[in-house]
Amino acid sequence: MDVIMRARGASPEEMHRGIEAAKTVLDRAGVTAEQAADGAFAVEGWDEMGFPSDEEPSEVEYAAADVWYEANKAALQACCEGWPEEKRLRAFGLELLTNPEVQLADRDTALAKLRALTEEEDGRGEFVNSDIGMLADALAVDLDNPRDLIAALTIAFTTLELSGFHPDEPIEPKRQAVYNAIDALEAATEMPTSH
Repeated sequence: MDVIMRARGASPEEMHRGIEAAKTVLDRAGVTAEQAADGAFAVEGWDEMGFPSDEEPSEVEYAAADVWYEANKAALQACCEGWPEEKRLRAFGLELLTNPEVQLADRDTALAKLRALTEEEDGRGEFVNSDIGMLADALAVDLDNPRDLIAALTIAFTTLELSGFHPDEPIEPKRQAVYNAIDALEAATEMPTSH
């Protein structure tokens, strides 16, 4: 199956149980995880655009989105069975597995990859490297509130990556800001969390 479960504090067995529940929903509907996720992406993207009439998703996309939402709900129910409500609120649910090497990276590998990408970055890019956010997510999977740490890292890296648009500004302070953000995420992931 090409999905993973994101549920802070879940055991591998609980996450497996969630994925199996999602697979049952997808199989029953005759839809692949990618088709279902694409439908949800289309519906949510249309919402974010403000519901323009010429961009409305098709009936097929609506139906696929419904399957994704149902699979996600089933995955969360199966994974989080018996959890207290406050722990259940920290479970995100399904995520499409598009880059296993990055999305499934362990802590040491994610940190090493982040530092290597930072070292290699020359500031001449025109596109944002999506691996940065996925690596940060993989690192912060068990943190209670990682949003600010992940945002600090992705913003710092984007600033470094697009520094070629500001050739009069030195690049090394931007690179150091990324390293500082990586260090902060590393320090936060060393501390035990409340679950």
